[in-house]
Amino acid sequence: MANIRIERLHGPGTTPAPEPVIPWFRTRRFIIFATIFLIAAIVGLLIVFLRPPIYRASASLLTTAAPPADYMEPRHFVSENPSETVGVTVDPQHVAIQRVILTAQPLLMETIRLLELEGWIPEGGLTPADIKQMLSVEPVPATNLVELRAEGTNQDLLAPLVNTWIDVYIDTRAREIRATTGATLEALKEQLGTLEGKIEIKRQKLAEYRRRYDIASLEREENVALARLKGLMEAMNTASEEEVQAKARLDAIRQQIAAGKPVVPESDERVLAALETRAQELSETLTALKKQFTPQYLRLNPQYRVIPKQLEEVQEKIAKLARHGQKIVLSEAEQAYATARQSVQKIQQQIQEQKKLATEFSTRFTEHEALLEELKQMELRQRELQDRIAQLEIKQLEKYPQVEVVERAYRPTHSIRPHYWRDAGFTLAGSLVLGLLAVWLAEYLSHKDEEEAQTQLTLSGVHVYAKPNNNEHLNHNPQTHSTPPIEHQEAPSALAAPLPRELTLNEIETMLAGSDLSTRQCIAFLLSGLLPEEVIQLSPGDIEIGQEKIRVPGEYHRSLPLAPRLKAWMAASGGNPLVPDRTDDLNKQIYLSAVDAGLDQPETINARAVRHTYLLYLIKQGIKISHLEKAAGPIPLLELSTYGRMSPPGSGLSMEKIHLVHPCLEG
Repeated sequence: MANIRIERLHGPGTTPAPEPVIPWFRTRRFIIFATIFLIAAIVGLLIVFLRPPIYRASASLLTTAAPPADYMEPRHFVSENPSETVGVTVDPQHVAIQRVILTAQPLLMETIRLLELEGWIPEGGLTPADIKQMLSVEPVPATNLVELRAEGTNQDLLAPLVNTWIDVYIDTRAREIRATTGATLEALKEQLGTLEGKIEIKRQKLAEYRRRYDIASLEREENVALARLKGLMEAMNTASEEEVQAKARLDAIRQQIAAGKPVVPESDERVLAALETRAQELSETLTALKKQFTPQYLRLNPQYRVIPKQLEEVQEKIAKLARHGQKIVLSEAEQAYATARQSVQKIQQQIQEQKKLATEFSTRFTEHEALLEELKQMELRQRELQDRIAQLEIKQLEKYPQVEVVERAYRPTHSIRPHYWRDAGFTLAGSLVLGLLAVWLAEYLSHKDEEEAQTQLTLSGVHVYAKPNNNEHLNHNPQTHSTPPIEHQEAPSALAAPLPRELTLNEIETMLAGSDLSTRQCIAFLLSGLLPEEVIQLSPGDIEIGQEKIRVPGEYHRSLPLAPRLKAWMAASGGNPLVPDRTDDLNKQIYLSAVDAGLDQPETINARAVRHTYLLYLIKQGIKISHLEKAAGPIPLLELSTYGRMSPPGSGLSMEKIHLVHPCLEG
């Protein structure tokens, strides 16, 4: 059976009223959405913010496997790929082995014991399984670095836990090395210590022997005795050469003297040469004069007479200088020869003496070499013992490699997770989606698929229609039906006039805040008691800003108070009311304002809804129904009867005792 919907038809001069609208916050969809959203959001936010913060402390270890004994470091060159650089040995397998050793049960138990002794954790507070769950070993790619991490809620425990873990690992490694080398390594070290003492004594004796016999070098020829002998031999050769040269010079001087050649020292050679040159000049001059003049003329001429005397004087000086020079040169040559011979004899004597010393030194040096060879044999034995000890230690390093603590752990200051605000955002977004899905599911489950019944019935001013499947109201035009409505016939008093939607203060404020000046004025006029038809007829003369009055034009002339906010909007437009010319435009303007404000079901908001809101405002104050038209203009009888039933109980108040200004228009 089809659901029945009754629509009241009004006669001429009356305005049809839409059915009452449920506020958006009371709709079934909003209630379902809000309930699911709030439940999901509260539960999700509680889960998010009740989670404890997780902190992390980390340290870095460089662990390197020991190279083989015959390992030779290759040349280094730089490669574009860091992991392929020659000379940098990266061993992932070795790093993986260290991860297993670090997380072994004995290390964790020892770590717990030390933490309990230091007071970081109570005795029995943590088990190895708990510690293992907190700890992790992460290798750094392309390196032999490993990062030791500890994560947990105890911010103060993490750094001591990691540092103690490292210390236990290093101590365990040292103990294992000492335990496995055993007596062999200790015996070798004892032998090495004894041998090192003997070597030190042998070195001291060898040094004392060198000081006693003046052995300055390990090379025989570089020591003092042999070096001095070698120097004397070289000096002997030099002295012999000087003796031969001195003897040859002496013989040459004697030969020159025997030949009558003048021999003078080098200091007198220039004087002798000058005298000889002067004698030559005088001799040539005298010879020339003799060719030109007779001897008697030369003797009588005072100028030429002195030339022979001058020549004799120069020749006498030359002879005297030659005699004196011969004595000096001969004496010097003989003295030089004698000195050279004496030097040769002295050096020969020294060579004989040094040969005896060199022979004795050779004997001592031979003994020194024997002592040195003994020291070398002892040092060779020392190196062999050191090699054996090193081989034993390297075997242990292969299992417990070299370890270097690059960075210790420090107390963390910030948590690494959870990200509270990010997760809270995800929770709110998920709650929003869950609420929307709940609304969709509820609509889907409550949807009824029934065929539309097009039944129509006309009852004395009432049209009866079948309610459509989708529960949406059809905007029928009564004039399009085959049976025309009965006009001018009053509806039964039992039927109440359907009222439009009542707007809340928040909805009105939202519309006013987002509207332009013209829309604000139109809404304000409707909230002041004007009919939509009166609003579009307003002119500047109807507004008395100074007296704060509105002179309503038209058939139902009356005077209404000018609200403070409307007064300000009128002043903004220069006293000119910005109203449309038609009621359709007025309804359209208010509808668009509701859409822009984001109100629910904006199609139910028009000029009549705004006026209905103002009428309810007056009725709730207890105004007399008979005075309602004085404040708001004419009202159809059916609407008056409906408003009468909405009036508070008791006697009504007169218009003068009612506050006519709507709260949204107060200053």
